[in-house]
Amino acid sequence: MTSLRKLLRDRRGAVAMLAGLAAIPLLAMAGAAIDLTRLYLLHSRLVTAVDSAALAGARVINDLDRDAQIQRWFWANFTRETRLGRTGFLGAEITSFTISVEESNRVVRLQVRAALPTTVLRVFGQDTLIATADHAARRQDRGMELALVLDVTGSMAGASMTALRDSATELVNILYGPNETIPNFYMSLVPYTSTVNIGRGRSNWLAPGSLDPTAYGSTVWRGCVQARHLNGEDETDTPPTLVPFRPHLWPSTSGRYSPNRGDNEWNNLNINEPNPESPASDAAQNAIGNDARGPNLGCGRAITPLVASRTTLLTEIANLRATHRGGTMANLGLQMGWATISPRWRGLWGSPTLPLNYDTPFMDKVLVLMTDGNNEWHDWAEGAPGACRTTGSNPPCRSGYTSDGDADMTAYGRLRENRLGIAGITNARALTEINARMSRLCTSIKATGTIVYAITFNVSNTTTQNLYRTCATRPEYYFNSPDATALRAAFREIGGQLANLRLIR
Repeated sequence: MTSLRKLLRDRRGAVAMLAGLAAIPLLAMAGAAIDLTRLYLLHSRLVTAVDSAALAGARVINDLDRDAQIQRWFWANFTRETRLGRTGFLGAEITSFTISVEESNRVVRLQVRAALPTTVLRVFGQDTLIATADHAARRQDRGMELALVLDVTGSMAGASMTALRDSATELVNILYGPNETIPNFYMSLVPYTSTVNIGRGRSNWLAPGSLDPTAYGSTVWRGCVQARHLNGEDETDTPPTLVPFRPHLWPSTSGRYSPNRGDNEWNNLNINEPNPESPASDAAQNAIGNDARGPNLGCGRAITPLVASRTTLLTEIANLRATHRGGTMANLGLQMGWATISPRWRGLWGSPTLPLNYDTPFMDKVLVLMTDGNNEWHDWAEGAPGACRTTGSNPPCRSGYTSDGDADMTAYGRLRENRLGIAGITNARALTEINARMSRLCTSIKATGTIVYAITFNVSNTTTQNLYRTCATRPEYYFNSPDATALRAAFREIGGQLANLRLIR
């Protein structure tokens, strides 16, 4: 009996048991702290991934693979454990992934639910914790004046021109989506070769008396102009009301070459000269190629000034054709692209209010410049003056002709005219001078706050690549596209960057 009373009075095991019972809530609190910290980290990562994916979705809202791109962006930020798995950051499993699109409001919404396996709390029956994120992004309608300056020289013939049309079309569709117009959004289209076409109806921009209709034989002046090479005016946005243009004319040299070959420029009959205003099919246009003749040889399609209509732009892009002979003078295309968005030209293109001032609130000015080659005079091996043969079977030149190293007619005249004022004129030195003028022009355009994108297409020349890279506002605004796929990707990326995006939820 005494032993039993001693056992009942003994409290040594109770202390240990009470200590154990007291440790349970402490362990639960520690476990909760650990798992809740993990949940906080998961939620932060989930929000970042959903935000990025929603913005990416808004940027490509009209793409056929939009949903696939949204998922790629999400998993790139959420760190997928396996290529096709649904487990990512901290081992959390994505249990719900919902994409919804309001096309009329241009809104992409992404709702994601993630289940996080617990560590300590599972001991207490809590196997998972849940994190959710629900965010939407809208394509904003911030205003913009965008000039698209495109190389349409003869080297763009065939598949290259098809790639350019497809790429430019996609850019327009990205920016407009299903809309015909967007508030305060305007685009211009500036095709260029070795000259630029201001439009036949703008003869009032020419110097008085400079246009001689009889010089064009049986056709008319189509609108291409000479470079305003004096006093550096080929590097400015000076309007023609202050410094007028002179009309481009490829003069006949009929009689200089043998009658059986002709000079393939023109012989007052205007034979086979492509008409950029009513372009034939690519095959028909390219079949003429360098054999075309006429006083407007080398003159491409006219500039489309700032317009709001998506349909107008798509139609003009569809009508672009490669224009042979002359060469490539991207600096002149760049200059006229600037002219379409420079406020100094307000009212000259037709609209009394456009282009707007540079500092207009909520408006951007952007220029996209594209080329597929170097700036240079073209020297056609089958009859251009610099390559004319006087020996061999059936030579194209008269027997008394001596080659003088000349080349095709451009907005700067022929190479040997030396309107650039170079000592010891050669094509290589002319290229260096044209590049220098273009570089200074890029600097002037960027100084106005205009955003410049630059694209080289199938260009391997490092000097040309560097010229366009430094012309762009930022290094990442330059795209070197070695093939058609890369060219389309470049235009798509530019369209995505120009799409104004805003998270709204």
